[in-house]
Amino acid sequence: MRLISTRLLRVCMVVSMASLLGACAVPLRIGLKPEERSKITALAAHVVIVQDEVIAAVQPPNAGAATGGLIGAMIDASIANSRVKESQQALGSFYAVIGDVDYRKEFNDAIRSELANYQIKVATVTTTPRAVNMDILAKLRNQLPPGQALLLIHPRYSLTADFRNFDAESHVSIWSRSDSPSAAGSMNVPIQRSVLYFQSQPVGAGGKKSLDIWGAQDAALFRSTMRESITETLRMALIDLDVAVEPVAKTGSLEEFSFNNGTITTKLKGQVVKDGDTRAIVLASDKKLYSLARPSRSASTAAAQ
Repeated sequence: MRLISTRLLRVCMVVSMASLLGACAVPLRIGLKPEERSKITALAAHVVIVQDEVIAAVQPPNAGAATGGLIGAMIDASIANSRVKESQQALGSFYAVIGDVDYRKEFNDAIRSELANYQIKVATVTTTPRAVNMDILAKLRNQLPPGQALLLIHPRYSLTADFRNFDAESHVSIWSRSDSPSAAGSMNVPIQRSVLYFQSQPVGAGGKKSLDIWGAQDAALFRSTMRESITETLRMALIDLDVAVEPVAKTGSLEEFSFNNGTITTKLKGQVVKDGDTRAIVLASDKKLYSLARPSRSASTAAAQ
């Protein structure tokens, strides 16, 4: 894991924005229809982890929205560059401690054992750093044996802008063969799609104080939290096929959880689909599936620090 460059941070910001724009064209959550599920005899899992090192999410500036035009865009760019530089400087010494962390290897090792419990048989698992564009996607779908479908998993991970939380977001989708009847007329639409989001417990008061805690004792907390994020992501993937497309709107059925958006701690409301002592898996109103710390655990952890 090497020191991240300003250029790479900019690219990550652009990629994140592009992903959000792309999500507008296709529903964020698509349930796998029973008739489609019955046609699949096995899955070829393709895990794409382009990212080599942890980044800090950089909050996009709002100056352009207020000022407008070219001047607003220039102000936005200046603010964004300043925030990227500040984030890079703060992370500099932290990278030296986590230089041997290999998220791709950790994810690859975990997924090969966990997918043995997936509801649909997984025939093969490929983990790659190479990004998937539409041409590569078409090739992967074309080479599928009859009856197989493509399970595409794209994890990304970061520290929040205030460094208090470790976040991991994974886009998961299932694609049929390009020549299958279900693909006709919808070549660019998967037969299943979901977004799985892990957020750790908050650590420290933010900024350098939080980074010091993450990096203490050879980054023991960071390493364990990274592994926890992978475990929880795969746990969400295992139950995802049986989770509704959107939260069930029953009186009193939605629960509130604390969520750090990088600037403030806000509230995220959703339906608990899998509960535990320290964490809950929640289908939120934005149709993402979240693994979130239980409020009582978060409060006690924050108090201890």
